[in-house]
Amino acid sequence: MPQRVDGSLRPRCILAALGIGLSAGLAGCSTSADVAYGSYQFGPDYQTGHVYESRVYGDTQRGIRAENCRTVARQVTDAFGQLSSSEETICE
Repeated sequence: MPQRVDGSLRPRCILAALGIGLSAGLAGCSTSADVAYGSYQFGPDYQTGHVYESRVYGDTQRGIRAENCRTVARQVTDAFGQLSSSEETICE
């Protein structure tokens, strides 16, 4: 590769290589921002929890998207003292 007498070609090559490396490194990246809040209820022989989540995420292949999820967890004690629990998550 020819080099100029004033040395201005070498810094340009270094900057170009750095730019290509940075672009290739960011090509597979993704990012997200999550917000969650919940509520909890209980009483004789039962407990219920609700969690609401909102997620905005960016992906280089799919772009920017959003997802809203609701999770409901329940625990119930039957007449014999047996604890049963269930959890359901719904995302839109």
